[in-house]
Amino acid sequence: MKKRNAVRIISFCAAAVIVSAVFAVRTNNDLNRYKLEVKNSYAGTLDTLNSSINNISLILEKAEYVTTAKQLSQMSAQLLSEAQSAKAAISSLPAGENLDVLNRFLSQVGNYALSVSERLIGGESLDDEYAANITALKSTAQKISEAVSNSSVAYDNPTAWADDLDSKLSESVGKDSLSSTLDVLEGSLSDYPTLVYDGPYSDHILEKEPHMLKNAENVTENEALKKAAEICECDKETLLLDGTVDGKIPAYRFSGDNVSVTVSRAGGYAVYMRKSREMGDFVLEYRQAVDKAKRYLERIGMSGFTETYYFTDEGVCVINFAFLDGKTICYTDLVKVGVAMDTGEIMLYEASGYIVNHTDRAFESAAIEPEEAAKAVSPRLNIRETALALIPTKGGNEKRCYEFVCETEDGREILVYINAVTGEEEDILVLLKSDGGTLAK
Repeated sequence: MKKRNAVRIISFCAAAVIVSAVFAVRTNNDLNRYKLEVKNSYAGTLDTLNSSINNISLILEKAEYVTTAKQLSQMSAQLLSEAQSAKAAISSLPAGENLDVLNRFLSQVGNYALSVSERLIGGESLDDEYAANITALKSTAQKISEAVSNSSVAYDNPTAWADDLDSKLSESVGKDSLSSTLDVLEGSLSDYPTLVYDGPYSDHILEKEPHMLKNAENVTENEALKKAAEICECDKETLLLDGTVDGKIPAYRFSGDNVSVTVSRAGGYAVYMRKSREMGDFVLEYRQAVDKAKRYLERIGMSGFTETYYFTDEGVCVINFAFLDGKTICYTDLVKVGVAMDTGEIMLYEASGYIVNHTDRAFESAAIEPEEAAKAVSPRLNIRETALALIPTKGGNEKRCYEFVCETEDGREILVYINAVTGEEEDILVLLKSDGGTLAK
């Protein structure tokens, strides 16, 4: 009997060893397969980044010798496309989070060339400043290209990406990780030139002093905490100071259970709030979300706004609100509110555009009637609605226009902006509608 039991025990143990071995082999195979999938995904994205940066460098090299507005305009379009591709690739990689200079370079490079081409069309000629700026931009592109190319070689294996993800999840950045490489690159771009030109990403626009912070008194940490709790709609005891934020809107940063909020040090204005949690099934309709967002703005003392466009992503409906100055919609003074579509909870508040641009304005009276301005709209468009709107220009200024909401023959919606003083066509936007919402581009 004892012998039989011993045989059984040995048999069970042997079986267990075999099962464990099979499981280990299978687990190891699964792990290797997952690593390979990660490698293929991230390596492809890194290749896209590498290719885009290389193309930017080559286009800038050709731009050093361009002489006509037509050629420079074509090059600027190529630069804009490659820069957008590079930014999308960076956002998809487990890369560094504080890449301000790198992102500024990608934002400016195409817009600068476009701005210069518009000056050429206007009769100006290329000068020494242009040559110096293009040379500096090319040098920056080559420096970025070299760093990214070296990373492409280092990450041409599955284990490297897996190790990088492990270090990112554990918040311990290795000195050879992609995050570390890009952070080092960021530091080496300290000599990146300051570009001043008529464009939306010019340094004088990015570094514009916020109107609402001018002459505003600094608030204490406790005063900022009280404002943070109001914005989060929670008890201030649940929030802790999580450091400070520099930049054009210096702020206190507070955090709590799945929430982060910043309050400007000057003036004590709520700048940003975001909550995070797993979302349930949609229960609300868009109009209900708008109503909840409006009531939230009223609760925190932000009145006088009208909703414009919205987009729903990952269960949160983000609604853009523009300040309504009398009958003029101020698209420069924007506030964003995100509403959870399962419960109606306010998940997002973002007011940096409002803080930077809002001020007391004395509008110049409209010199033409809306009927006269409508004559400047293409006859191929059917005008449905007319309103007064304040829109931002590429150079960071503002222009008061008639906003015509139009429809094409095939049902597409187009926004046309005609200057209310000069009657000139200032801008045209296309309304992009999808199941997720409406955006204007």
